[in-house]
Amino acid sequence: MKKKLLSLALALVLCLSLSVPALAAEEKKDSAPASTEEKKDQTPAEGEEKKDESKAPAEGEEKKDESKTPAEGEEKKDESKTPAEGEEKKDESKAPAGEEKKDESKAPAEGTEKKDETPAAAPKFTDVAPTSPFAAAIDWAVEQGITNGTTPTTFGPSNTCTVSHILTFLWRANGKPGAKEGVADRQAALEWFESEIIDNHGDPDAACTRSMAVLYMWQAAGSPEVETEKEFTDVAADAEYASAVAWAVENGVTSGTGDGTTFSPDNTCTRGQIVTFLYRANQAAAAPAEGEASK
Repeated sequence: MKKKLLSLALALVLCLSLSVPALAAEEKKDSAPASTEEKKDQTPAEGEEKKDESKAPAEGEEKKDESKTPAEGEEKKDESKTPAEGEEKKDESKAPAGEEKKDESKAPAEGTEKKDETPAAAPKFTDVAPTSPFAAAIDWAVEQGITNGTTPTTFGPSNTCTVSHILTFLWRANGKPGAKEGVADRQAALEWFESEIIDNHGDPDAACTRSMAVLYMWQAAGSPEVETEKEFTDVAADAEYASAVAWAVENGVTSGTGDGTTFSPDNTCTRGQIVTFLYRANQAAAAPAEGEASK
């Protein structure tokens, strides 16, 4: 009996000793999963945070935004393109203000005024310098329609003047008397001189000499008397053109050649010289009227 009780007690003690570790193991097992789960829960959470930190979505996005810096980048892009400023600069390059300068360079209003100051019908010829002694006479002759030059851009001031040239100039200066449609000026001028002035004018195509020039002009003026006669060593007192030479000197048409003691009656005249003679004669004819007006 005692042996049975003793063996039961030992068995109970053994069972208890076995159950305690089992219970402890279960508790540890139970606590391990919990801690493991907690650790597992904490690990993912931390891992996620770390992952979030590594990816750093919010911060990363901010960094990505900072790297792209869309707002700032757009501003920088705008600054680089600077559309508004660029347009202004482009406008400055186009120079609306520059158009004003262009208007100033063209100066239409001022240019028009300057053009008005110059005789509209008096072209500037490439072979007539502003300082030429013939310049004023040529401008006057063109303005009065006496001649238009040899071409639209040249006058030929050094070209030899023929008899037909000076008679045509005289005819035009006198208002083109007897002009007819379809009749050339040259022919009309020759007919006028033959019928109204003198029937002997010489060869129309011959070169016009200084004596012939003043003679034609004197005859066209009505062969007026002169008060004094200028004596030249190369002009005979009984020469056909002697009175014409004296008239030309008296009216300032010419003062002779060289030192004023010679007239050079046989020297041929150029176009520049002939229009200068006509210009001076016109000024002399207008002087008395101006003198009377001043009285």
